Parts: sequence; C-alpha cells; structure tokens
Amino acid sequence: MESGADKVLKKLTMQKRRLKQLNAAEVSVGAIKPVPEHTPEELQKIVRYNEFGTSKIPARSFLRGAVYRNSKHGWRFVSREAVKGVVEGRLTGNAAYKLVGKRMVQDVRHQIDIVSPANAPSTIKKKGRDQPLVDTGGLYRSIDEEVLKRGQ
Repeated sequence: MESGADKVLKKLTMQKRRLKQLNAAEVSVGAIKPVPEHTPEELQKIVRYNEFGTSKIPARSFLRGAVYRNSKHGWRFVSREAVKGVVEGRLTGNAAYKLVGKRMVQDVRHQIDIVSPANAPSTIKKKGRDQPLVDTGGLYRSIDEEVLKRGQ
C-alpha cells in the first residue's frame, strides 16, 4: 500500500513529465496555410509589405498589432489555462499549444479586419471596397497555427 508521501511523489513526477512536453514544443502563427490565390513567396511579400509598409503602401501591422492588443491579457489567460490543463492531465502539451494557437489565429484575423489606415481613394475604386488587407481573402485564410518542436 502506498503512503501519502509516495502518492504525492508519484503525482509530482507525472506533472513534471507533462510539463516537459511543453518545453519540447512551441506554437507558430502566421501566413502559413497554403491558399490557391498566392504562392508561399507571394504571401511572404504581402505580409512584409503590409506589416512594415513600402514607399507607396503604409504599414498596416496586423501581426504586431495582434501581439500588442492581446499578449498581456487574452493570450496570457489562454496560456495559463492551457498549462493548467497539462498539469492536471486534461491536455497534452501538443493540445495545449493548439489551443493557444487557435486563439492567436482568431486574434490575428480580427486584427486584419480592423487594421488602419484606410485605403487610398484610387485603391478603393480599383478594389470596389475599403478593406485595407482584404483583396482576394487569401491572406486572411492563410493565417494558421502550427506546433513545432522547439528550436525548429
């Protein structure tokens, strides 16, 4: 029969093993999902030009904007709940990262919807609407998450 101390040690050992799963991985969010409208290289350019701007395109930081708006509260809360789920054995490390990643994807897509500044009148005339980061919708749909082994 196990003593109380043995049960505690067994529980702590299991929690340590679960937490190691978190140390072995990380989540990445960005324009990583293939879309038919754009090659991966085109998506990289679209992200770079809009995130940092060019001589003709103002910066519309949807990635950094999402980090700024969500990292201190929303993402921190989801991350805490995910770690708690891992420690309690309700989530694997991979599932915890997926949970956090899905929230981040939602927030980046929301940032795409609300980003400013507005399009120039000539761009609105060409596109037929004033949605700065939406032309074909490819960028929006390409935003996804992936869980990677740490250091990849």
